[in-house]
Amino acid sequence: MSDRSHSDGPRRASSVRESVTAPYGAAFSPESVRKGLPLRALDHLAHQLQVDRQQLARVLGVSLRTLQRKAGENQRLGPAASDRLARVRRILDLATDVLGEQPKGARWLTSKSRALGGEVPLHMLDTDMGTQRVQQELHQIEFGFPF
Repeated sequence: MSDRSHSDGPRRASSVRESVTAPYGAAFSPESVRKGLPLRALDHLAHQLQVDRQQLARVLGVSLRTLQRKAGENQRLGPAASDRLARVRRILDLATDVLGEQPKGARWLTSKSRALGGEVPLHMLDTDMGTQRVQQELHQIEFGFPF
């Protein structure tokens, strides 16, 4: 959770790295993304977003059957799915910083947004262009004006 009070005003996006600690800090290094993040990282993020595994798997481009096959304790996601998972984590961290609390950030990511044409921001994170649009919207919220 963010430690800022409402009276401090918005923080800059660069402070996300300073204020939010990922539960798998080392797991999100470029090397470990290439190697594949642990399957438990997906489950942890799904829990934080309060979505089911299948919904997050769709964003990652992984079938539920593939996840079931990889159900062993030390199984890993592939590099492409790991990259998308790291992307979702980064955007959740940004939403948390902008909105002040992780539950608020998660709720915003999983709710339809008028500013995004009625899309659910989480569903847009399956592509780089969608992610850029979600990130832009979060910056608009943070700074209070359109870019």
